[in-house]
Amino acid sequence: MAFFAFAFLVMAPLARAETVQPDDLVRRLASEVTNAVRNDPELQNPNSPKIADIVGRLIVPRFDFLRITQFAMGRNWAKATPQEQKEIVEQFSRLLTRTYSNAIASLKELDIEVKGTKANSNANDVTVKTQMIGRPQPVAIDYSLINSAAGWKVYDVTVEGISLIAAYRDEFGSLVSSSGVSGLIDVLKKKNGE
Repeated sequence: MAFFAFAFLVMAPLARAETVQPDDLVRRLASEVTNAVRNDPELQNPNSPKIADIVGRLIVPRFDFLRITQFAMGRNWAKATPQEQKEIVEQFSRLLTRTYSNAIASLKELDIEVKGTKANSNANDVTVKTQMIGRPQPVAIDYSLINSAAGWKVYDVTVEGISLIAAYRDEFGSLVSSSGVSGLIDVLKKKNGE
């Protein structure tokens, strides 16, 4: 999951209602985030409270956690009550946010190279193809973004062909099958230290 966390981190400071093309946006943002980590020694310490602040302020607002959670739940989303749905989104968002926080310190030696963009269902739903470089082998990372009234938001990340949503859908499906929606919520709470 560390690669997923890195992938989310480079999408951090998206401005609202961007008119920039998604590939240019990813390129610029990757540069901004990695430069911030390289220039601030506190951000290179995984235990720094400054990391949580940056993640909460810059990264969290750039993701469509409701859409991510709905897709990860798949058909099980309809089995949850509105209160359970709200709780699942909250707990899953916290889990992903903590994962991002743990990975930010590793950005010092890494860069993202944008390889291109393809439209998914329409021009407001695109995938920006990138490659993470700085490790012995480059890592392919694809960002799925949707352009809404709130601007471009990430709703999936695919690392080396493995979708974040698909990975969690399998886990969530197993948990709901064995323990119900409440069991899934309990597991998410435990992972979040509650």
